Order: sequence, then structure tokens, then C-alpha cells
Amino acid sequence: MNNSQYQIIAQRIFKSENQRVAVAAVVFDGLSSYEAEKRFELPKGTLSRNVRKYKNEVKYIESVSAA
Repeated sequence: MNNSQYQIIAQRIFKSENQRVAVAAVVFDGLSSYEAEKRFELPKGTLSRNVRKYKNEVKYIESVSAA
């Protein structure tokens, strides 16, 4: 998954730019969800849920592509 593909998916599933940037920091930059929540001032537990949501979306897209 490259950055432009990520942006297309993230714009569809996350409301705020802050959430999109935070999820990208976890997925691409290796930050922990906890650290990214603090850095981007997101409520506790939100980012873990959003990262899971993104990964599930990627799995779904990959399964559709493979069919």
C-alpha cells in the first residue's frame, strides 16, 4: 500500500485529517497507537480502533482484487 492509495482509503473512512495523519504515522512510520494519540491529541483508544478499521479495509480490498 503506497501513500496515494492510503489517502484514497483514509478519506473514505476517516472524518478528520488529524485521524488520517495519526493512522498514517502508526501504519507507515511505526509509531505506537498510544504515542500517536498523544502526539495528535486524539481520545484514548480511538487510534487503535481506527488502525484496525484501516487494516480491515485493506484486507477487504485485497480479497476483492484476488477474486
